[in-house]
Amino acid sequence: MGCITKLGLFVLNFAIFAAGVAVVTLASIIINKDNSYGELLVESGVFTLPIIILIAGLVIVIIGFLGCCGAMKESSCMLKTYAAIVTVLLLGEITLAILLLIYPQKAENLIKKEMLGAFKKYGADDPSLDKTIDSIQHDLECCGVNNYTDWKEEIPWGSGQNVSKGCCKEMEEDCGMNIFDKSPSQIENTIYTQGCYEALKEDLKSETIALGVVLFLMAIVQVMAVSCACGLSRKSSHYA
Repeated sequence: MGCITKLGLFVLNFAIFAAGVAVVTLASIIINKDNSYGELLVESGVFTLPIIILIAGLVIVIIGFLGCCGAMKESSCMLKTYAAIVTVLLLGEITLAILLLIYPQKAENLIKKEMLGAFKKYGADDPSLDKTIDSIQHDLECCGVNNYTDWKEEIPWGSGQNVSKGCCKEMEEDCGMNIFDKSPSQIENTIYTQGCYEALKEDLKSETIALGVVLFLMAIVQVMAVSCACGLSRKSSHYA
């Protein structure tokens, strides 16, 4: 029977449980990377994917735990149900991965669009959002979503002449006033010019890579677990 044993399935499910814990941990780190990002990320919808991954991680933890119990009980019905649930989850993960691989630019454009929507609310009677946007720009050394010209071309605040004070290398009141009247060299010396989307992506790069590796390894373990569960289920039915 090879791996088709209670011990084999138990070990695989323990691996799934551990991977689920890792996914939950990494998703939580991304969500809580910096509390000052929270207001912007919620407003822009950037939180959505990490939250979905976090929920999926919690589901995986529960499935892994139940799978360990099911393996020890060696119930044919329970094992078949477990295999079906893991298969559905695995198909969902594969579908999401394929969509992200096929349409990376669309996903990037959607996130940028939502971030820009949050930036457009700057100065609209929401001091906490204004403070968050300024903090993110200054901490990540960025300005705007695509680049600093967003403040001229896309964002109503500033009337096409100003950038928010968070863009300034020396953050002071009115430091970003009439910035577009300056020469390119003066602009470079006064404000950050990189867009915040790229800066935020770079800031989260290590956590994102680690999350991708964990999800890939977990998918392999899930395939093995489904195979073992089906084999053990047939074995249990044969001896029933």
